[in-house]
Amino acid sequence: MTKSAGEGHTTIVVARLRPSSSIRFPSPLPPPLLPLLLLLLHPDPVDALTITTFNILAPVHRSMNSLNHRESERDDWWRPRARGVADYISRRLGDSDVIMLQEWWFDDEFASIFDIAMGEDFVRVAERRPGPGRDDGLCCLVRKAGKLELVGSTSVRTGPQRIAQIVHCRERRSNVGCDARDVYLANVHLSYPGDSDPDVNERRQANEATIILDALTNARRARGGDGSGGGYVNTNENTTTTTTTTRTASTTSANDDGWLEGICGDFNSDSTGLAATIVESFGFANCASAHAEQVLAGGVGGRVNVGVTHMDHLGNRVSVDHVFLRSVVRGGVGGIDDGGGIDRTNNNNNNNKRCAATALGFLDARGTRIVGIRRGNIRLEGTSSAEVLSDHRPVTARIEWPIYDMDGKRPRRQEVLNSDVYINATMPLDPLEPAWGIIDE
Repeated sequence: MTKSAGEGHTTIVVARLRPSSSIRFPSPLPPPLLPLLLLLLHPDPVDALTITTFNILAPVHRSMNSLNHRESERDDWWRPRARGVADYISRRLGDSDVIMLQEWWFDDEFASIFDIAMGEDFVRVAERRPGPGRDDGLCCLVRKAGKLELVGSTSVRTGPQRIAQIVHCRERRSNVGCDARDVYLANVHLSYPGDSDPDVNERRQANEATIILDALTNARRARGGDGSGGGYVNTNENTTTTTTTTRTASTTSANDDGWLEGICGDFNSDSTGLAATIVESFGFANCASAHAEQVLAGGVGGRVNVGVTHMDHLGNRVSVDHVFLRSVVRGGVGGIDDGGGIDRTNNNNNNNKRCAATALGFLDARGTRIVGIRRGNIRLEGTSSAEVLSDHRPVTARIEWPIYDMDGKRPRRQEVLNSDVYINATMPLDPLEPAWGIIDE
């Protein structure tokens, strides 16, 4: 798409419509047209990248009613639910390219149930929590026939007995004819807000989020200069035994032109919490919030909230499972522009600002965007393992991450929308107002 400026008007040429098609708007664009323009020019893609997060409730953490026992103590307690969870993931979430699992139980028989259900379809890599008696951790499943392939995994300690899993994936692009782009994902399970002082809980979670953000940056830097994934500790396919390897991906080389980063998992706090706020301040978009803003801006009605994703041990129904994403694009003079050419700040005050394009789920000017989000509608309470698979519900985000037009064997830089189209108004965003302008946090 190209843009030409005329007197009092902006002409936008949209290649997706038909050759030489153009739309003419007053310049600057009236704010009500901005969200509609963004949504109209980006139809729902058939082939989107899909990422799921799911806390599966480890048997070592599940209390058996009023008994002073854990589900893991007896096979006839934990096996039926484990089979149900594995079957649910295989049937309902099996089209996901990546599945991030929290509270993975490090038990060989438990792992074998999942391998029987989905071992032919997914590569599994897991990281164990530190500390004596800690038999759970984080697990990532990468679909073998999906859009990504696993390069490596490592863990970073976020607290005395807490970790985040940092997973490095790469596009499966052997038949495209150009270098594949990298994806760096953090699988997280932030600390439970158990202190009587809410501020203490929020500060603890915020500190964990900051450590995770740093770990994502360090993971990218740790990658070998040839994209071989050097420095990772990888888990062998479908096992829980860690061994040092150089890579698990194929021989496709890495494209340093840009990459995708994500933070997914159980935050133990909602989207207004300090941890989520800090993540968003680094240019990440909350997929659920972005989808809600798209619904509001489009004026088409429908769900604007992913809803309850967890019922805690006190019976509180909360929304704590999130997927955050950002697109990082390397600038033309050796720098890094995390917006792909979009000016994401207010020139008068660069602190604590969030761009309207990001709020709508548009992650860069090349067309990377959040398409939608859905929540698995499983029961959170009941009397048997057959009724309750977990005390969390899975959350799945769909992302369009377009492959750029080809010029020979190299991808050609091309903006799907000019950055001026994204950012042309400054106005506070309120749930009852259209989604444009710069948002004061």
